[in-house]
Amino acid sequence: MTIIAASAEPDLHDSKDEYVISVCRHFAIIFHIESSAAHGTLSAAPVGASVLSSSTIVSAKSRYSTSSNLKELDPLIFLDALVDVLADENRLHAKAALNALNVFAETLLFLARSKHSDVLMSRGGPATPMMVSSPSMSPVYSPPPSVRVPVFEQLLPRLLHCCFGCTWQSQMGGVMGLGALVGKVTVETLCAFQVRIVRGLVFVLKRLPVYATKEQEETSQVLTQVLRVVNNVDEANSEARRQSFQGVVEYFALELFNPNVSINVRRTVQSCLALLASRTGSEVSELLEPLYQPLLQPLVGRPLRSKTVEQQVGTVTALNFCLALRPPLLKLTQELISFPARSIANS
Repeated sequence: MTIIAASAEPDLHDSKDEYVISVCRHFAIIFHIESSAAHGTLSAAPVGASVLSSSTIVSAKSRYSTSSNLKELDPLIFLDALVDVLADENRLHAKAALNALNVFAETLLFLARSKHSDVLMSRGGPATPMMVSSPSMSPVYSPPPSVRVPVFEQLLPRLLHCCFGCTWQSQMGGVMGLGALVGKVTVETLCAFQVRIVRGLVFVLKRLPVYATKEQEETSQVLTQVLRVVNNVDEANSEARRQSFQGVVEYFALELFNPNVSINVRRTVQSCLALLASRTGSEVSELLEPLYQPLLQPLVGRPLRSKTVEQQVGTVTALNFCLALRPPLLKLTQELISFPARSIANS
């Protein structure tokens, strides 16, 4: 933790010194060796329940049973330190941690791809990454499913924890870390974490002040990139993909009909729903059709005059968006027509 932060200090920084880079590579090699050993001794675990956790326990027991002076540290401490500096109030320190994270992740990916290439070459086949985002929108090449790095499944929850932190520095540290891992984590792993990632990023957007336009834009870009990578009509035949996609749509629907959501967050939610619809070849109204009825009643159940100004704006904006969809999501029932009429009559 200290050496990562110190590398950002002008008085201590040496452009020729690669000590931090070497430390990151060192821990990447340790994690790679431990995951390889676990893969050889344990059956394949499902994505989201990392093999690493089991392998770390096994290896730690073997170490500590033969060594009473604890000369070897648990390598997970490195992940904690990395994330801790990412959330530092000193943004120079956070930037140094982001650089360290990139070195660490790229080294892990290089080792995993090298091992995967050796296996494929022995079978007579090449190893190529998968393009999982639109070619017109800065395409992201994710590794194939077989190039799975279990430690990423330990790192993602730590970054999500940052997103729900008390300070904006902690929250943006989580956003930066998640953005760095997109394109390095397999699509299957991102799919398993997609709902939690979306919730974390939207939480950050809710907490950022209106004047933090740069941070809002960065968070929205990471959110959009995750949705582009995971949700693809060509890969939608997987049950895990369908469940993850449905979970994200349900969450966005909940936020869309939430009268307390700010205009900026609502616009982001609307654009995300449009993106999901385009990625799956459907309309936004088709995605929301099975979900909107129980969400609409609380929105129009109370008259506008009983709500705060912000809630009034949120309610009207949500209704306007749903009516503007093609085909329209809401039907012009007597109850819906009388809702604004009552408010105008009593104003």
